This record gives sequence, C-alpha cells and structure tokens, in this order.
Amino acid sequence: MKRLLFISVALLFNLLNLSAQSGKVYLVGAGPGDPDLITVKGAKALGKADVVLYDALANPSILIHCKGNVRLIPVGKRAGKPSPSQGEINQLLIDEAQKGNTVVRLKGGDPFVFGRGGEELLALLDKGIDTEVIPGVTAAIAAPAYAGIPVTHRGLARTFSLVTASTKDSNLTEAVKWKALVEQGGTIAFYMGVIVIPDICQQLIKSGMSPDTPAAIISKGTLPEQKAFRGALKDFTADFTDYAKLTPGLLLVGEVVNVTENYQPSKDNNGMKVLSITLNRKVSELTPRLENEVALAFTIASKDPNKYSKEYLEMLKEVEFTHIVFSNTKSVEAYFKLCEEKGINVISPKATIITLGKKITDLLSTKGYNAITLGSYNEVASYLIGDKAKVMPSSVDAVTGASKKPKGK
Repeated sequence: MKRLLFISVALLFNLLNLSAQSGKVYLVGAGPGDPDLITVKGAKALGKADVVLYDALANPSILIHCKGNVRLIPVGKRAGKPSPSQGEINQLLIDEAQKGNTVVRLKGGDPFVFGRGGEELLALLDKGIDTEVIPGVTAAIAAPAYAGIPVTHRGLARTFSLVTASTKDSNLTEAVKWKALVEQGGTIAFYMGVIVIPDICQQLIKSGMSPDTPAAIISKGTLPEQKAFRGALKDFTADFTDYAKLTPGLLLVGEVVNVTENYQPSKDNNGMKVLSITLNRKVSELTPRLENEVALAFTIASKDPNKYSKEYLEMLKEVEFTHIVFSNTKSVEAYFKLCEEKGINVISPKATIITLGKKITDLLSTKGYNAITLGSYNEVASYLIGDKAKVMPSSVDAVTGASKKPKGK
C-alpha cells in the first residue's frame, strides 16, 4: 500500500513538474507588410519570446520587437529554397513549448485567414500546450485601404468575400463555386492567385459577371513599393503584364474599386532607418529628437556580446539601416568586438555613418569606414530631418527627462 502511494505521489509530482516546465505559444498575425501594422499586443508577445518561428515576412523590421537574445527560426516558403512542411512546423512549436520556452509563431496577415493557423492551434491543443491567438490585419482589407479603396461602401457593396485562388489540390474551375460567387455580388478579394488572374477573370465572366465589372490588382500591398492597377475584368488578359512580377498581390473585384480615383496616401516619414549604436543605453538620446519623422529609429547597446543572438543580428542586417550613429569611441570598439564574436556586421555598405566627434570619426577611419562628424544629437537630428527635428537642451537627458551632471563632476 505504501509502495502504491509512493508511486502515485511520484507520478503526480512528475505531472506537476512537466506542467511547470511547459511554455506558451502565441499565434501572432504580423499584418500584410508594413511593419507598423502589427498590433500592440502582437509586439508585446514578440518582446517576451524566447523563440520565434516566422514566415517569409515582407519586412524584417517587425522582428525588432524581439529580445536581442531571441532565437529566430525562418519557416516560411521562399522561392527556390527548401522549407519545412506544416507537420514539421507544428512539431517545432510543440517541441519548443515543451522545453519551457515562450514561443511566437509569427504569421503574415492574420493567422486564421488562409494561414493554417487553425491547424497549428489544433496541434498545440492536442498536446495540452497553453496557446493564445493574437489576430492580425489581413491583406484583403489593408492593401485596398492603402490604395484608397473601401471594401464595403453604402449602396455598392453589402457583402465582402475572401477567396483563395490557390489550386494545388484541384483545378481553378473546380476550386470555387463561381456562379454562387457571382450571384452574391458585393466585393470579392482573391488571395494567392496573381499568376492566374486572367483565368479568374474569365471564370467570373463565364459565370455571368459583366466584363466591365471594375477590378484592381494590388501588388506588394502596404509596402512602399505598392502599386494598384485598376481596370475591368476584360482588361486583365494574359498579355496585360507579366503577372509573376506582381507577387505578392491580390485581385479585388467590385464596384468599390471606382469609389476613389488617383488616391495618393500622405507619407508619415521619409523612409530613413536610423540605428544608434551605444555602449549600454537601451534607447539613444537621438530617438526622441526624431520622433515619428523617420521610418525607424532603433538602438543597440554593444557592450555585452551575449545580449544578442547571431540570428537577431542577421535580422538587423536585413533591415538595411540607411544611417548609423556612433556617440563615443567606446561604443565603436564594443561594436566591432561584437561583430568579431558573432561573425555579423550590421552596417550596410550603403549606410551613411555619423559620429558625435572627430575622435570617433578617426577611430572608424582606422577600421575602413568614412563618417560625417557632427557635434551633438541636435545637429544629427537636424541633419537627418531638417526643421522637423525636435531640438532639446543638452543639459537634459532626452529619453528620461533627467538633468545631466556637468562633465568632470
């Protein structure tokens, strides 16, 4: 009896221990491309993650929300390169969570809109793993919005249909109930079908839709390169363009396409991506001076090489910062030591390097880099964004608002 009780207690202890070690998985929607479209909740989940399994995202800047020592695992499908199957991705999520890690599965758009998020959720729940779904902005709404096209509009579209044009398991004719789709009317968005757009248009026309129905192809939606090609179903023939060059993209069909014409969104920033390399500060004093006038203002503290994983530094390199700012010689030495240890140099050959003093410029010169020498963060901000820069007194810490101690005291 005592032996049986001992075994029962041991089994219970093991189960409790296993539960304590189990991590958590977040299924996070990254949005359609613009890194600013990730939700606040999604960004917070990335900041907690030990491991991130991410799709072939349109913009690596999204991963900047991660901790520096995060492990980044690409699992998206990239042209011409091997990629893990869905079953292998499911198992990776399970394995990492069972090790006690906080795991983010970062998926383009929304996890549950043609993203197999449901399959991943079922696999995780089957193993009893704590899982949370964080929705994302889906391309069928965001890309048209960036082109000035509302997907619903009073008097024009009372319904909005999302359709995948992927035909891996069947031919296009059988993949969709075309007649029912046409009879329903409203707005239709076709995902994952750019190269078969002429066939989609023909199927709609054959099923009773007018050849003059407005349609638009939106390529690289929400990115700076976004282009919208407006016309009618009859216009998008096989010889209209090389459709393969428009991927990723979607086809939008319906009267809403003509609600606005020649819409040009105003730009909030000038596309600059500024990286401040400090010794140990988490946020550079340059950042508040730039506010929202640049595409990205980011800081890395180079003193501790263990703070950053190689994968994270590789991601920073992919961001391709346009400007790199060094504030002192110690941060220069620490940065290049970090590069040596990790085998990664984040500085792009095309980047403009700026320093806060001639000694820093001279030190960079010995390492083969030319730099522009300026005297203060205010000067750097003015150099980058002109009179939009926020000028702040040098006696005050721009990040914390605290008064600085005079030098030498």
